[in-house]
Amino acid sequence: MADLSQIREHMEVIGADGVHVGTVDHVDGDRIKLVKADSGSHQDHHHYIAGGLVATVEGDKVRLSANGQAAVLLEEEKGGEFIADKAALNWKTVGIGAAAAVGVAAVAGAVMMQRRGRDEGSGEGEAERLSQPGGDGAVGSPNKV
Repeated sequence: MADLSQIREHMEVIGADGVHVGTVDHVDGDRIKLVKADSGSHQDHHHYIAGGLVATVEGDKVRLSANGQAAVLLEEEKGGEFIADKAALNWKTVGIGAAAAVGVAAVAGAVMMQRRGRDEGSGEGEAERLSQPGGDGAVGSPNKV
């Protein structure tokens, strides 16, 4: 973490990729308070950036360790909660939805493999055939040395 005492009012806060994240109002403890104008869709109050995200202070810029898009999601309200947690589609709901989609895809893939084995005329599903001794020459099969 960079020395927060080097941060001054009106310095530009940029992501690791150089994208504008906000403008410093002042340092408030271990966080940077951004000017209201840089508070996105609700400019009636200030947002904060955790001091731990500061990588360097370069001239009149505060460079963060996170890219601009990620840093905006990590902005905090005065009470410390992340801005992204207030959105209807936030990292938690998207994460749960993605996990559910992966689970559904895995089940669908297993069903398709089982049907493919049956449709190839083997008379049994691929999983059942592979589980039979000698079905594919697996270790422990009587056909293997």
